[in-house]
Amino acid sequence: MAEHEKKNRENHKQHEPEAPVNDGARVSESPVDTKAFEAAIAEAEDLRQRLVRWQADFENLRRRSAKEVLDAGRIAEGDFARDLLDVLDHFESALSVDPAKTDAASLLQGVKITYDELKKVLQQRGIQSFDPVGEQFDPHKHEAIAQQPASDKTPGSIIQTLQRGYMFGQKILRPAKVIVAAP
Repeated sequence: MAEHEKKNRENHKQHEPEAPVNDGARVSESPVDTKAFEAAIAEAEDLRQRLVRWQADFENLRRRSAKEVLDAGRIAEGDFARDLLDVLDHFESALSVDPAKTDAASLLQGVKITYDELKKVLQQRGIQSFDPVGEQFDPHKHEAIAQQPASDKTPGSIIQTLQRGYMFGQKILRPAKVIVAAP
């Protein structure tokens, strides 16, 4: 058996590749064009510099855009507040009236003018009120305060609005407070 192992080792040695001889000198697999290599390094550095500048430009643009959005929001808020000042002026006028010298009809007319002015300002800003009487109850748009039996109404339909709801576009600002027909 020792002879058999000896033959296997000799066979194995014949199939092994020779190890490269390295006498300490730098071995190169293929010749390198030094000018092309330096040009590639210079191009890579140029691309890196451009990337850094683009990243900085992008970050500046992102910051500037965020500031502009914030400023636009503040301007819109300021415009809205300025529009509400007329309503505030109407309230101040009503509060400065001497009740002993003013009849109820005149006071009611002043309140109506103030109400109409406020409603106009809200509508100009896209805020609409809604009265859902007759609609089916929707928990996303309505807040049920009570249920009442109503034989002539469909169960789950709104039979009375206690407080109107308000929307800004399609967004509910405040749900309507309602009484719903009981099943």
